[in-house]
Amino acid sequence: MNKIELREGLKRLEAYMKQYEMTSMFLEEGEQTPLDSLIFGLRVSDELSLDVSCNFVDAPDYGSILQFYGQLELDGMMAESPGTLTELNILQMINLLNKMLPVGQFLYMQDDKSPVHSIGLRYTMRTELAGDDELEKCGDVIEMLMDDYELLCGVLVLALEGETVQGALDAVMTLMQEG
Repeated sequence: MNKIELREGLKRLEAYMKQYEMTSMFLEEGEQTPLDSLIFGLRVSDELSLDVSCNFVDAPDYGSILQFYGQLELDGMMAESPGTLTELNILQMINLLNKMLPVGQFLYMQDDKSPVHSIGLRYTMRTELAGDDELEKCGDVIEMLMDDYELLCGVLVLALEGETVQGALDAVMTLMQEG
């Protein structure tokens, strides 16, 4: 696929998701944006929201790949609770969550610039973004990513309150099964 076809695929996805009242913004490739991007404002609740970028690229000999990516900055939380939210606890939490996730993956990232510590949420899929069935699959993925983000935030809140990583995960899982 060429860049025009990839751009049109993202625009089809944006139009399809409007029926679900999904907030989005299309950013065309340019100086500030390395790839055409569709940004979704995912809102779990008034306190929980995440911007997820969606990029559509052609991988030679493989096909067209759609990538969803969101990032949660941890620097402020780590500064507020340096003894509670340690790198070891974050890594344990990420490993446990990744074992449970039906879709996507969490990544613990460190950088030399701000933010220094963050958790990324990523999912990639092979698709041409053609036809309602492919667009519906994307909508399902976005919904599951919202659930993954809600799970992450629940575990983080309990961990910040002093709960062990496993204890926080168990408590959140119990709440989700009851809800």
